[in-house]
Amino acid sequence: MKKKNKNKEKLPRRKPLFEAVKSFLRIFKRKPKIINLGGNPLEDGAIYTTNHEAAKGPLIYELYFPLKFRFWGTFEMTADFKTRYKYLSKIYLHEKRHLPKWLAKIVAFIIAPFLYAFYKGINLIPTYRDSRLIKTFKTTFSELEKGTSILIFPENSSDGYHQELTEYYAGFVTLAKQYYKTHGKSLKIYNMYYCKSNNTIVIDKPMDYLSLKNENKTGKQIAEEFRVRANELYHLYKSK
Repeated sequence: MKKKNKNKEKLPRRKPLFEAVKSFLRIFKRKPKIINLGGNPLEDGAIYTTNHEAAKGPLIYELYFPLKFRFWGTFEMTADFKTRYKYLSKIYLHEKRHLPKWLAKIVAFIIAPFLYAFYKGINLIPTYRDSRLIKTFKTTFSELEKGTSILIFPENSSDGYHQELTEYYAGFVTLAKQYYKTHGKSLKIYNMYYCKSNNTIVIDKPMDYLSLKNENKTGKQIAEEFRVRANELYHLYKSK
């Protein structure tokens, strides 16, 4: 009997009102071409890493990625207005998107409420740079146990977003490591790249965490290999 592709049209479900907003947004955002180099159906309860491509990447994945998933994202986007405004004006718009400070403040004030609604709608899992990260892992573990995949943007974007990725943080490796320690299960990690120029998502064949661990590589080394491979995917498929 032919195995049913359980991933077919299995888009993530959010709250009804947000789903209606997404249906409206799809009018303006074309569905990307998805190239799955692994051949087999994408696995649930896995880690998916990809480039951010500024604001477009998260939106495209939210609208069209064919799995039930939750994003990892910086906690400021789910915090109070003051914290969110400060992050948008100083870090995201000025340091990453290179807007002049005066313009970044104006734009941040306008978009802060809308972005809060968006990130609340997608049920973002906030990440932290202190002991609150324990809460991030606890929530993430619970989602993985339910078969929900986790989509992570590991690139260092402190000086802006680049098509040629310059550095990957190893947070996704730490997640896989801690999950293996606490649950005894080796997660699959999928490396992806979203090519904005031709609206294409390229998904590499999955890597098994335990196999990577047995190669005696550090988290930083594994993250670097994923970054290099992501850039290869970009150059191989940017014009296809």
